[in-house]
Amino acid sequence: MIIVFKGRGWLVPLTGIASVAVCAIAGLKDPIIVWSTFGLSGLVDHYLGRKWNSAEGRLYQDLHTGDVVEVRPEHSFFWIPMQYWLYIKLAIAAACILFVVTRTTT
Repeated sequence: MIIVFKGRGWLVPLTGIASVAVCAIAGLKDPIIVWSTFGLSGLVDHYLGRKWNSAEGRLYQDLHTGDVVEVRPEHSFFWIPMQYWLYIKLAIAAACILFVVTRTTT
């Protein structure tokens, strides 16, 4: 399996794994709580992504052509900037919670 990230984008899956690990260490076994903490781990991604991706870029000048180029930091996971993973994690968590709540036990 290939994992694609730029900059500090590798923190996106790490925050999700850490949230589930915290639930396991705390002894929380209710799937609704576990998926809720997974969804809320996106808040960390959102905060850090906005902070890191909004940093000022550096200006570089090509000596041959004289063009000036601004290089900005980019922190993304699977080509999606870190700050947008909040919404993706919330959607995944909501779908999993909906599945848990609506499934029938026999």
